[in-house]
Amino acid sequence: MAQIYQCGRRSTLALRQRRAALLRQLVVPPRLIRASVVERYGTCGKSGCRCHAGHKHGPYYFLTQCVAVGHVRKFLLKGPDVLRAARGAVAAFNQFYDGLEELSQINAELLRRGDPLPGE
Repeated sequence: MAQIYQCGRRSTLALRQRRAALLRQLVVPPRLIRASVVERYGTCGKSGCRCHAGHKHGPYYFLTQCVAVGHVRKFLLKGPDVLRAARGAVAAFNQFYDGLEELSQINAELLRRGDPLPGE
């Protein structure tokens, strides 16, 4: 869910300055992934295993990505290095997306005020 930025309470000059700062900061990181890292625990098929008494196997970490409506890509992250890389890539995407969302809300507010968008 996107954060709502309080653009309506800021002056047009302050919004323009924030937009310029965001445009300087927003660089697409090459290692971003739009996905989630999911931690799962599971049970096995052995009837006498302790996992059936509440001590489930795991944790197992998966990278889950919704690529289209009804199409989810999910795979096991094997090893701590891969898990760390996946978490970093997901965090990089979320940070980039937050900046993009703020820029979008600023542009919408400036457009509402009659201020031309850059490049027009």
